[in-house]
Amino acid sequence: MDKDYREESVRMAFRLFEEGKYLESLEICRAAGEQGTDTQIPILAARNLFNLDRMDEAEVLVRDLIHGMPDSSYLHSFLGKILERRHEDAAVAEYIRAITLDPGNLEALRSYAACLMAQRDYRRAVPILKKISQLSGKEEDQRLLIQALISAGQAREALVVYRSSIRHTGADMDHAAALMGAGIFSEAAREALGAHRKTGSVECARLYLQALSRDHPGSAEQEYREFFFALKDTGIGYDYAQLLLSAGKPADALQVVRDLLDDDRSGSHPRIRLLLCRLNAMAGEREKALGCFEYLIRETLSDIDDPGFLSDLLDGYREYLLTYYPVRDAVARFLLQVSGTPHVVCLIESAKLYEDIGDHAEAQSYYYRAYRSDYLSGGIAYARYLARQAERREGEKVLLYILNNVRKTRDLESLAGFILEEEWRFFSQQRILDRLVSVLEGHIPTLGSDGFEYLSVAYLLSASEALKSRDYQSCKEYCLRGLDIVPSGSSHIRPEDFLELIKTCKEQTLSDTPALAPRRADPVKDERDEALRNFIDSCDEQERVIIEFLRTHREASEMDLRQLLNTRRVVGIMNRIMQKGALSGFPIIVKKGSGKGGEIYAYTG
Repeated sequence: MDKDYREESVRMAFRLFEEGKYLESLEICRAAGEQGTDTQIPILAARNLFNLDRMDEAEVLVRDLIHGMPDSSYLHSFLGKILERRHEDAAVAEYIRAITLDPGNLEALRSYAACLMAQRDYRRAVPILKKISQLSGKEEDQRLLIQALISAGQAREALVVYRSSIRHTGADMDHAAALMGAGIFSEAAREALGAHRKTGSVECARLYLQALSRDHPGSAEQEYREFFFALKDTGIGYDYAQLLLSAGKPADALQVVRDLLDDDRSGSHPRIRLLLCRLNAMAGEREKALGCFEYLIRETLSDIDDPGFLSDLLDGYREYLLTYYPVRDAVARFLLQVSGTPHVVCLIESAKLYEDIGDHAEAQSYYYRAYRSDYLSGGIAYARYLARQAERREGEKVLLYILNNVRKTRDLESLAGFILEEEWRFFSQQRILDRLVSVLEGHIPTLGSDGFEYLSVAYLLSASEALKSRDYQSCKEYCLRGLDIVPSGSSHIRPEDFLELIKTCKEQTLSDTPALAPRRADPVKDERDEALRNFIDSCDEQERVIIEFLRTHREASEMDLRQLLNTRRVVGIMNRIMQKGALSGFPIIVKKGSGKGGEIYAYTG
């Protein structure tokens, strides 16, 4: 392919990409890419693959590019987008790598901030959004920062940012939300009402009514009534019914909910229908309540897309049955509704029913079945039950099993939050605490703000135990590790907590030996070899066979590896090895290209 023709092909590929013709652009990229080494072609090919939702191929191509350009902020950010699209925890680590390489990469910063906001990790998003605001100076970025600060519980700082960065030209929803979060309800109500009158926004009207109910509860009821009948909004109607219920007016609340459902603007809003079930029961209309509950349960079980709502629904149904029916009839009716759906929520709620009536043999049986059905949510429910029954040793076995098998970082954070709850005090069992620290440490690259806070608390608890045992070196090491990662603005732990323990250590020890090893100019080879061995041990049998083969032969084709494993699924296995290696810091295998035997893989460890 001559130079002029190649350049024209590249221009054509980019033009097709801009027109949204990704497949045609990709074909040109592949034809042009075979004849040269220009990185813009494979990057464009990866972008085409991304837009075609061919994430596996895009990931392999980008990882190959990163192997040649490991310090490219753009490529690490792009890989983060690919991994985020695939809902993989490793996306966060790639975004962090991208902004570490280039703190001024606005595209990477925006992608990382958007990822954190989508995960509702607002505390971690705040410093990123501050950096974006400093770099761009745009009002839209300032407003996003304000929204993140409000969601992170830092509404007063949001007010400071608003007043210093936003030109206030009248009623403003962001200003009203910041005032509401800061507890300045009268000003929030005035600002939100003005924003509603200015824009007609129902969201502003709802915020106005919420602020008014906090500032002047006596006048809020009439305002709710006027706005509800004027707008017939589902959210305002739901808030209005809850206000009436809290004011001891269940009959009025029931009428509002019926008006909402009769008007049909609420659609099939499940929370409103659940409220109707409860209000019917409170009004003494037992048969109506029963029919509402059971119809809603059947509908919900036919398509379970919100386990949290299903749990609330079955909780309400269980409470209703035990209140108005004999125990035997209540149990029979409840099981009739849920026994045909072996979902973990149904098993847990059945266990709660038996626990409520004192049948602990059946309760434990259902909790155990829930644990076997879903080791995370079912296991936590089972461990909670075992703690109530003072069977802490069995609870320890359950939690250790979950800790050894949990894979997703967000799941691990939920589990850590449960273990560290003061009510259950599972953290007081040393084996659980030690294992929790170890597993959280293994997820450090992908932990969110909550995860770092939980690990900090676990370090503090471990340091306290070490101090009690007069293991002063371990105590200081745990404190220093905790001090290193404790998030700014943590709600359950402060940096000072670690400093106080270190001070106590120094006062009690006879020989204040340094807890940290001296820094070395170069990494120790033995440590890297041991870490590499640990990585290989974490692979499955097929992956280990491939790694050992490539360590010996340095290079192999797809056909060679098919013959080695006697399987056609080599490409998927190789992608898995490369993903694991990149996440663990050991990208020991790369794809070099393709030949007669298919893809060619090389060992680089």
